[in-house]
Amino acid sequence: MNNIDSNIHEIRRAISEVFEEFESTTEDLVKFLDVADEHAYHSVVDSLYLLEDTQLAKHEFDNLQIKEETAGRLYLFFYGVLNSCYMQQQAILVICENLGISDNIVDIRSAEIVAYRNDFSAHSPNRGHCNDKHSFILNRTAMKRGEVAGYTANHKHGTVFREANIYKLVSDWNLILDKQLELVASQLLSEKT
Repeated sequence: MNNIDSNIHEIRRAISEVFEEFESTTEDLVKFLDVADEHAYHSVVDSLYLLEDTQLAKHEFDNLQIKEETAGRLYLFFYGVLNSCYMQQQAILVICENLGISDNIVDIRSAEIVAYRNDFSAHSPNRGHCNDKHSFILNRTAMKRGEVAGYTANHKHGTVFREANIYKLVSDWNLILDKQLELVASQLLSEKT
């Protein structure tokens, strides 16, 4: 269990303790989290579940023997880990919004892995039409080297190449997420203990 997993576990454990108290109500949980209403409480809890689930996907990616995988499986894993990090970005933004935490939001929103996800894992053939966004083609040979690499040919300035090490992108994201989860845990757990 890494620090991200530990922080998620501690936050969920604290919420569970309130939930398990005799005669506790959803209102008690809303008060514990100090959120606006029941909807905000459920958004935070759903986001914590999402963080747990996507951590499982990221752990599987860490255990992957890239050089031994087929191209098809690498596409699944690369698309999966990029989308997992994007989902984590969205989940931590929801948590912070509901808890009134504004620190580090710019860093979260500008995470490099999400930019790569948007280019390589969320593209469609028409992404470059009528706007300044482009579809990038993920290079399957580069994936065997642990790289998110490829190009777009529909850029207004011609062909544009991008590449980054997938493990560095994930590691950089983990630092951002871990820092934010520590902030969330600190806010929730220090006030409640």
